[in-house]
Amino acid sequence: MRKGVTVKVVLDANWYVSACINRKSRRTLYQYILKNVGIKAYYSQELLTEFADVISRAKFRKYVTLEQAERLKAIVLRFVIKVHIDSQPCVARDVCDNYLLGLCESCRAHYLVSGDRDLLILRSHKAISILTMGQFIQVVGVIH
Repeated sequence: MRKGVTVKVVLDANWYVSACINRKSRRTLYQYILKNVGIKAYYSQELLTEFADVISRAKFRKYVTLEQAERLKAIVLRFVIKVHIDSQPCVARDVCDNYLLGLCESCRAHYLVSGDRDLLILRSHKAISILTMGQFIQVVGVIH
């Protein structure tokens, strides 16, 4: 990837959950992704649905209220671009993750950022690199 090229990225829904409950993750999301003019982040309705399903679980109530999660979502939605998923490949070990690969294909993402082992084990899908947030920040740090 050459300097000056806009980096297209999709963040797994669980990464947004992490940003809700962890200040460091929130800062990383805002500083390295949302505020970076060289990065365009994408989402889909399916990603929002997964986020809502996960963040509403009782085990997260001790970390974040639904109102706090909604506030973070409202902030994030100002920076990310909505995409309709054209098709879903059937390559992930967990079929519930295939929509993320379809989202990446639909927006022609360069990267999928996830902590999900079922996705990370793929390492890539077509021309899309599948990385942890730490790996992504290192790659972007080299680019920008």
